[in-house]
Amino acid sequence: MAVFVERVGEYRDRPVHAFVLRSSCGMEARLLDFGATLQSLRLPVAETTRELVLGFRDFADYPAKSPYFGATIGRYANRIGHGRFALNDRFFALSRNQDGRHTLHGGADNFSFRPWDGEVLPSGDGVRFTLRSPDGDQGFPGNLYAEVTFRLAERALVIEMEARADAPTPVNLAHHSYWNLDGGGCIDAHRLELAADFYLPVDAERVPTGEIREVAGTALDFRRLRRLDATGEPRFDHCFAVRGRGWRRVARLISGDGRVAMELFSDQPGVQLYTAFNLEVTASDGRHFGPRSGLCLETQNFPDAPNRSHFPDPFLLPGQIYRHVMAHRFAVLSVPCD
Repeated sequence: MAVFVERVGEYRDRPVHAFVLRSSCGMEARLLDFGATLQSLRLPVAETTRELVLGFRDFADYPAKSPYFGATIGRYANRIGHGRFALNDRFFALSRNQDGRHTLHGGADNFSFRPWDGEVLPSGDGVRFTLRSPDGDQGFPGNLYAEVTFRLAERALVIEMEARADAPTPVNLAHHSYWNLDGGGCIDAHRLELAADFYLPVDAERVPTGEIREVAGTALDFRRLRRLDATGEPRFDHCFAVRGRGWRRVARLISGDGRVAMELFSDQPGVQLYTAFNLEVTASDGRHFGPRSGLCLETQNFPDAPNRSHFPDPFLLPGQIYRHVMAHRFAVLSVPCD
């Protein structure tokens, strides 16, 4: 394993660095200490190297226009309805950055827009990023210490997240890469399988209604491999309740050309599927990322759990350690999968 570090810019009077990891099989991950971001993940396929995630080449595009490309999301991923929650008979008002009504991904100045401290692991096989979030940050209570570690091993990317707090606070860290295993184009021909029998219905503003419904008989039934364009529904932005508990396979994704497969493992109760149906962003180099040019598979706790007592407990207490681990395992198929 080789690790290279280079300075790529400056943000909030701090230098920004890129950390480049290269495995023995030729896989390469490029990470930024801005937002603890996965900027690029490249995999050798046949005679070429294929880019698997959406990202900007120029760092300056990230603070200016990134739709969370490859970012670490926090303090609470996804939505908290009406930007508020109650805890121990006290109400907390949060930053409302979705239409001025709801909290999305932790608020307007969430973790994806922060400079993190980065260091190469002593083992040389990864990078650790750390961040301190003060009491009252975006309205959340308690001082929070967050840590995210990326490791590259052969054809696998492992991400480990931890957090500690000195007061009770909701925590839901997530990784927000947009995947395109074809290396470009539309993701409609990708095939997806999710280990989920239930999903969380949402209202018109994409906040969970509190219901938990079966996927059977709906466009959200991905219990078997299914082309995204075969569902009749191109607008997915839903959280699925992952079957079972503990460490298990959450999803399987196969490229449209059938040459690359990804298996996603995690220990979280949910996974958010977002097919980027409203994505419209143009990089400074002229590249355009349009609707359905990538899809997100965000392992996480349920959205709006601080306001839903029947959802998995989202509150981190002093003395506890929040943990979230995920692994993305890739395979290059010598015979394209039918």
